[in-house]
Amino acid sequence: MDANQLKDLVQRYETSKEYIENEEAAKMGLVVPFIRLLGYDPNSPKEVRPEYAAPFVQGDGKKQPDRMDYAIFDVTGTKPLMAFETKALGADIAAKSNQLARYIAQMPELHFGVITDGCHYLFFGDLENQNVMDKDPFFTFALDDIKTDWGKVAAFLTKFSRDSFNAGTLIVDAENARYRQAIIDKLARVLKAPGEDESFMQWLTADIYKGRRTEAVRVRLGEVARDSIEPTLLRVMSNDFIERLREGLQRTLDNDKDKAGTSSIPKESVVVKSDEKPAVEEKISDSAIVTTDEELEFYRIVREICVKSGISEEAILYKDTVNYFNVSYSRPTYWFVRFFGDTKRKNITTLVPVEEATQLANGFEIEQSPEAFGASRIYINDVAQAWDLKLLLTRSLEILQAQKNGSDSASAVN
Repeated sequence: MDANQLKDLVQRYETSKEYIENEEAAKMGLVVPFIRLLGYDPNSPKEVRPEYAAPFVQGDGKKQPDRMDYAIFDVTGTKPLMAFETKALGADIAAKSNQLARYIAQMPELHFGVITDGCHYLFFGDLENQNVMDKDPFFTFALDDIKTDWGKVAAFLTKFSRDSFNAGTLIVDAENARYRQAIIDKLARVLKAPGEDESFMQWLTADIYKGRRTEAVRVRLGEVARDSIEPTLLRVMSNDFIERLREGLQRTLDNDKDKAGTSSIPKESVVVKSDEKPAVEEKISDSAIVTTDEELEFYRIVREICVKSGISEEAILYKDTVNYFNVSYSRPTYWFVRFFGDTKRKNITTLVPVEEATQLANGFEIEQSPEAFGASRIYINDVAQAWDLKLLLTRSLEILQAQKNGSDSASAVN
């Protein structure tokens, strides 16, 4: 299975959803094609058995057939791998997952079940106790979710395919997926309101605050922790992380474009803030990166400054990105100054530490740059002011050259 196959299923859903009026239509129109994507042959009773009857013990002790919509078996046709239960499109499938629980409880070799309305797919397992279905699904996806990364979904679903299915490995993968989601949810709650999680605050401040923890102190530490979140995230964000974030947002925009069936998509923005300073708004456009005349003028000035200091003109390069405009030395990835022109206030970042930058750029507003973007940030009104920053720019280039020639050269790579 690959992303394109899933996108074809999404398109199938979009074109047929208005005609899917009952459970049977959902089965034939969407669920059977999905089972086929997993590599199983719906026309082969050896692999796919519709209306499979599993014995289910009623409260009076009598066994009554409990039919699952589809039972998926291994290549030998003897071992059940998954059970599929289908409801009408738009049904509250999570509330009806008890049917899957009965199947898993009555079939010792069955560990996975899927309940779906053709659009939404919930994968359940017996990860905590064998043959007792977990309360929550370990994996979900929906064909109408435009933000879905279909490549990642396809990679996960491939593990359930006919050629790859391995119950032991899948149980570990499913557990990891569940643990990962639980960690994400917990971290998100803590980062939004750290002061509300007493155990987290105790761990966070145990070696920082030694005094008596009154209610006023707890409130105070919670506010300090909340104010520390953004600077912490900026410190750990590498350039690679920023690039992956940009790519993820671009995929979302592309999905929006596919969903709308049009080439016109409004711009979105990522806002990265430094402490108590105006936000840096990094635009994600619906089109390719556009290098502006202002950015080219900035490059021309910086290049001329470098040439006058003895650097070969051919060695000064530029690389435009969605987030910023790099001026580089020798290679496009060896940047020594970045220009942020599409922000509330134009600014540049350099490799020069703030203390030294303040001495070299007297009269300019200078602050510590977010670590992901450089060492110092200098606010400017227009790119012509780069001429007044020639000492700072040449010093940043010197630092890059020293890094490139030293053991820590990798720190200058984008």
